Amino acid sequence: MIRWAASRPAVVWAFGVALLLAGGVAFTRLPLATKTTVELPRLQVQANWPGASAELVETYLTAPIESAVQAVRGVKKTRSESLDGLASLTIELEPGTDVRLARLGVLERLEVLRPDFPPGVRQPAVSNDVPEDLEELPLLEYSVSGPYTAGTLSDLVRRQVIPRVSAVPGVAGVNQFGEAEFGVSVSYDARRLRQLGLDPGRLAEAIAGARVVRALGTEQVGATERRVTLRDEPGAVAALAALPVPGPGGRTFRLGELATIRREEDAAGRFYRINGEPAVSLAIARLPGADAIQTAAAVRAAMDALAPGLPAGVHLRVESDESVDLARQLRDLVLRGAIAFLAVLVVLAVTLRSARATALVMGSAAVAIAGTALGLYLLDIPANLLTLAGLGMGIGILVQNGVVVVERLRTAPDTPEGRARAGARILPAVLGATLTTAIVLLPFVYLQGNARAAFMPFAAAFGLALAWSVVSSVVMIPAVGAGHAVPTGHHARLARWYRRAVAFLLRWRWGTVAVALAGLGVVGWGFATKVPRSSLSLWYGQRTTLNVRLGFPRGSDPQGLDAAMRDFEARAVGYPG
Repeated sequence: MIRWAASRPAVVWAFGVALLLAGGVAFTRLPLATKTTVELPRLQVQANWPGASAELVETYLTAPIESAVQAVRGVKKTRSESLDGLASLTIELEPGTDVRLARLGVLERLEVLRPDFPPGVRQPAVSNDVPEDLEELPLLEYSVSGPYTAGTLSDLVRRQVIPRVSAVPGVAGVNQFGEAEFGVSVSYDARRLRQLGLDPGRLAEAIAGARVVRALGTEQVGATERRVTLRDEPGAVAALAALPVPGPGGRTFRLGELATIRREEDAAGRFYRINGEPAVSLAIARLPGADAIQTAAAVRAAMDALAPGLPAGVHLRVESDESVDLARQLRDLVLRGAIAFLAVLVVLAVTLRSARATALVMGSAAVAIAGTALGLYLLDIPANLLTLAGLGMGIGILVQNGVVVVERLRTAPDTPEGRARAGARILPAVLGATLTTAIVLLPFVYLQGNARAAFMPFAAAFGLALAWSVVSSVVMIPAVGAGHAVPTGHHARLARWYRRAVAFLLRWRWGTVAVALAGLGVVGWGFATKVPRSSLSLWYGQRTTLNVRLGFPRGSDPQGLDAAMRDFEARAVGYPG
């Protein structure tokens, strides 16, 4: 391979230029992100039903969603949990299933099921299951405020804003906070009910009995089995007012005769205001692998297009934008990279004392970087801070291999055969030196779970850079270095100091070994005693903090809660530290 390349410099020149162009285009098309994103074959579905008990959530919300989701192609298993006011489902997909297509299928099923949800159920949210350790902040946070009620703003956001933003390429989902739901308030006069001899529980029984849910059986459609359920419930306030309420003596009253029924907003105890006006907050997340800067720009454009069609006085404000920090970090990275490039160029020019030798070394490094960028693009690895760090760590090896080969060519004849022979002789040394560095990547192969997902892109970028460094230095430099011999630089003073240092160390070899061992001992002791050890988590190494959360049933006595908290604090004081 080396002899073939050395005899065909024009082909190698063409390959190098083509690789530089392809790598440049690939680097501009790499999706940018602040950190590694993980797309596990799992989906999360969450639906809120404020005020509903766990039994009602299980019967009317969790079970229908679970039944609809199981019919989606690629779903392997579902797990569900029903809490007070919350239904949570975890969907495991078959190996090899496209997570995005499965997510779209789940969304379609939920949209078909939405008219059958009980009143007060909020639109279920479907999201990719991302490990907590690798979960990133929302890409964008918007606030929608105006001189309207929270319920009106929430309805406006659900009907106009969320559908438009969700359709933007690269958006994984939109979460709404501070919203309010429209509901129905039923208030009665206790004195009148006592006069009529009616128990207020009769009103609750009439309202609860107005919703009829009855299983009729199952329906087989191909390989899909669906439950057939009869559902009936009042669809308007007038129908609710006409509900019959049995009374004493066989009498029957209408609910509207015994209570006042009106539509009201339910903010679930949350109130969000900006500049004295009600507001709703939106958190927009991006899909794994989507470019953060391009996705944020597309969302901003969609919001700007929506703004003129909103009611008078409604304002859309950007509260946070992660792409701004990412762009700033990339600009800083480009600036530091340019400074490092110039510094390496100056060092090579001073040490090699040859413009041709410096150009050969930097050219081979540029080709290796372009090949690494092309490899990341073909392997669909996004350019985040970890992958760029791996590429940056490999640059030193790129330059080192180029310098070694250039120095070898200085003693070889300036003929294709001579340069090929020099490249072949130096190949074992270059390959061995590179492999001793690459061997540190071996433990990354055995990482599992979140650590593997986080650090494998770093290892991939570093490994690609090392592989391309060998190819570009040993194959390309002997081929394009034709024309005349690379001149030799002379550093007489440096060589003289080096010979003296080596002679001194050889004369006092046992002292040199003792100093080296002492240095290793000090470094090992410092690492064992001073460096904190922690796992990849959100606690950032704070090993001395204990967080405790206490929950109490609804309707608990406030005085009892205070007493329980004082007792807990008194017991906590007795622990060490």
